[in-house]
Amino acid sequence: MIRECKKEDLKALEGYLNAEPYGKAILTAIRRYGLEEKFQTIYINVQPGEELAAEMVSGVYLWIHRNLMLYCSTNQVDIDFLEQMIGEVQPDKVVGRRDNVNIVSWLLTDYRLETEVKIPEILDADGEKITCITEEPEHQGEWAVLNRGEA
Repeated sequence: MIRECKKEDLKALEGYLNAEPYGKAILTAIRRYGLEEKFQTIYINVQPGEELAAEMVSGVYLWIHRNLMLYCSTNQVDIDFLEQMIGEVQPDKVVGRRDNVNIVSWLLTDYRLETEVKIPEILDADGEKITCITEEPEHQGEWAVLNRGEA
């Protein structure tokens, strides 16, 4: 079940996102901006249960300034959820682990897929680089990025 992240989810979310650079970058944005900013919305995919734990989280989707960052450790990307979200707002950029982003590329066929070692530059509404999601050593990995433009 995918739902918007709540304050009570933060502990479980921290445990889930700390494993890989893709999750750590999302966690950095959450810590910096919190859950109340209009330009940032965090959705989590969780297994139903009484008490939320990191092992119950199976995916995190961060919409930040018309960009989508996603992280699903077991590559269980919810394509139906993304299809609905992308139908409402097409992102300027999609970034994350390559296997996760490959799934999104099925929906965004007019985007071009690239791979980078450093986290791709993500811009805010004014075209400025979001400084909290930058080239931190803990954010380095094999980043995939879908950019608008010709495939």
